[in-house]
Amino acid sequence: MGLAERRVAAAYQKDKFPGWKEKINAVAGYELAFEANIDELVKEGFLDSYPNTIDYNFFMPLENALKSICADDLGRDALKAKIKGIKITSSRSWCSLEVKIEGDRLHLDADPSYQRDDSAIGDYTKRITSVLESAL
Repeated sequence: MGLAERRVAAAYQKDKFPGWKEKINAVAGYELAFEANIDELVKEGFLDSYPNTIDYNFFMPLENALKSICADDLGRDALKAKIKGIKITSSRSWCSLEVKIEGDRLHLDADPSYQRDDSAIGDYTKRITSVLESAL
């Protein structure tokens, strides 16, 4: 990762990530532990796509899925009983979102350079919602 990518990652970590954590926690109704290595999410060669690709691939679909799950007390209570944290990674190159439950964590793994526009938000929201509904 070059200097330009490190700057993008640092700016996202400082300016956008705290706001997303706040939004996600507000939707869930409790504080979730977040594990996200923002440096890993910023890929070389796609600077013109950031920071939007991180939002499109992870945070917007996550927020939408949690809104669906937490639409009532039953969903909110089930989420709170099962999910204590969210882990966000980009360990697989050039691939779409993989969603799984690992213990008490929701794990989202994707290469944000794979989907560089908002077209994936709906599909990724469905993937997250489906995994959560099955686990809860």
